[in-house]
Amino acid sequence: MVGPYYPDTGGVQIYVTYLARELMAMGHEITVISYADASSQLGEKVKKAPKIGVPGIRGLTFISYSAYSLLKDQFDIISAHYALTSGLSGFIASLAGRKYVVTFHGSDLRMRTISKLAASRASAVVSVSSWIKEELSNLGIRVNRIIPGGIDPDLFTGLPSREEAKGMLGLSGYIVLSIGAFTYAKGFDLIPLISSLVLREVDAKFVLIGNGPLLKYLKAQVSSLGLEDRVYFVGRKNPREVPLYYRAADVLLHPARYEGYGLVALESLAAGTPVVATDVGGLRDAVRDGIDGFLVKQEPRAIASKVIALLKSEDLRRKMGENGRRRALKRTWRIVAKEYVEVFNEVIG
Repeated sequence: MVGPYYPDTGGVQIYVTYLARELMAMGHEITVISYADASSQLGEKVKKAPKIGVPGIRGLTFISYSAYSLLKDQFDIISAHYALTSGLSGFIASLAGRKYVVTFHGSDLRMRTISKLAASRASAVVSVSSWIKEELSNLGIRVNRIIPGGIDPDLFTGLPSREEAKGMLGLSGYIVLSIGAFTYAKGFDLIPLISSLVLREVDAKFVLIGNGPLLKYLKAQVSSLGLEDRVYFVGRKNPREVPLYYRAADVLLHPARYEGYGLVALESLAAGTPVVATDVGGLRDAVRDGIDGFLVKQEPRAIASKVIALLKSEDLRRKMGENGRRRALKRTWRIVAKEYVEVFNEVIG
């Protein structure tokens, strides 16, 4: 397996880490080729590329190191995650007869020429959402399988009641949660304005988990709107802590401009918390509009109106939460791993 890995906590990292864990639990021998900060979680072999601080050079170093490692050893199959780097290392290894499966996670569509190259010699192409499949099809790339991410049932099946979760975290009242990288792509710049619009009608607290380049901007906006006692920045949290926050929340707010899949939406639903998200990318797979949440245009008033509607209706929150939890709990990482094994078996023959 080639790609970002544990203990980093981005969407691709979580996907690759859980996939490796489940494949090992099923009896497969895994070697992970990743970046310098990666480490083993369950005894799997982890090969680390040299640590380089310069972004562009870092990527080239990773591609070179990964390709060398893939050529040095003989693997039954290479599972490359994120086409712009891991996919290219798989492409290079294929020139010496190695078989690789490349998985597109969304942001790797930015550089289309490289994406096409990374997929050109792949034995199979996987996308994590139907939207990515459509985008790849427009590039002339055939997708063999859509394999969205999953949830860890151990973290979501034994959660306390919502009120108990709030008490355990020192929270009270209506809670609107947002989790992710504080970036323009994830739409976090809109949250202060959305918060102010919601608070005109409903007394609520907004809890933001994560970090990123917009942190100072967000804090300045919150201060200028006089919302310091309503918008809370709690930093990054260990993945094992996050389900309790999902459970404590009444609504998950995810106003992304760009989203390959939207794992946070699926995790929120697994905790029984409905989602208000923008109608973009892979979120159309993660959230069923009007059933377990709302998908709306990326406009603050439209988003705020749906958050308000959910906060004002306990019955609607409960119904949507139950609908989403029932579906999300069926999408485990073990299911994800089994779907990959089917692809691998087809490739290996």
